[in-house]
Amino acid sequence: MTQPPTPDSDRRDPLGFDEILALLIAFSAIGGVLWWGFGRSAERLTGRLDGKRLLGTEQLEASPEVTLSPTDAAVSGTAVVPVAPPSVMVSPTAVAAPQANAGVSRTVVIAGAVAPVAVAPPVAPAVQPPVIVIPSPASEARIFPDVPNGYWAYPFIAGLSQRGLIAGTNGNFQPDQPVNRAQYAALLGGVLNSSQQAEIPFKDVPAGFWGNQSIDKAVKAGFLKGYPDESFQPEQPITKMQVLLSLANGFNLPKPADPEAALQSMTSRDQIPAWAKPAVGAAAQSNVIVSYPNVQQFQPDQPATRAEVAAMLYQALRTRGDLPLVQSNYILRP
Repeated sequence: MTQPPTPDSDRRDPLGFDEILALLIAFSAIGGVLWWGFGRSAERLTGRLDGKRLLGTEQLEASPEVTLSPTDAAVSGTAVVPVAPPSVMVSPTAVAAPQANAGVSRTVVIAGAVAPVAVAPPVAPAVQPPVIVIPSPASEARIFPDVPNGYWAYPFIAGLSQRGLIAGTNGNFQPDQPVNRAQYAALLGGVLNSSQQAEIPFKDVPAGFWGNQSIDKAVKAGFLKGYPDESFQPEQPITKMQVLLSLANGFNLPKPADPEAALQSMTSRDQIPAWAKPAVGAAAQSNVIVSYPNVQQFQPDQPATRAEVAAMLYQALRTRGDLPLVQSNYILRP
């Protein structure tokens, strides 16, 4: 008995019109749903920012906060919460840099920038003024036969002698004798306090020199200085201008605002170098300059005599207010 033929397993019947139409409608629906879903996701990612946005160098208009619509919130399940602009942490080395867009102010951190460090200037040590000791006056001044009452410098010499600040030799004062640097230091040593510091060595002042202690005190108090070659030259005569410079610096006499004006009454002021005029002017306005026989002709380069040194030292001590006023026609008045 013969079997009927079996249908070929690879054979497919063509789709009907209804089936094709159903497939097109299904694909269209799926594509619409996908297009709508992707579009809404992109909107949420961009935050629906209004205005234009340049990636990398964007300029934001109004507030940069992100706002979700009620519909988007319902879809995403996110509450509508305003987002505050992100804060910017600026390091101590941040440097403000101007931008091309005037509407945006930025802070750019420059790597390696180091903030300047304020360094306090060195403080100079305070200079202690010398301690001037003026002894109380004795009952009577020492009488020097070569310094009579009518001698031009008698009031100055008598005032210092009464306080034991000057002494003579063999009973005489020798007022017209020149004074060397060691003798001048010894005269200053009578009014300066004792020094407890180590002595300042000078190559020409041996340890056993008679004026060693007085020189040491005068130098430390700022009245005298040594020379660059570490010598003091104790036997060198001291000039009248050097005496004035010593007293002006040692007593810290106030410097005049106009040294030339302070020296107007001195006809020999042109003999004083410019660098010395402030100190000499300070001595003039403090009535320390004493000149004999012509008060206006000071002769600054002449060696100072014992009488001249005594008169100028007396006037310098008077600036401390401890000595009585001396009436003299030889005190330079500015």
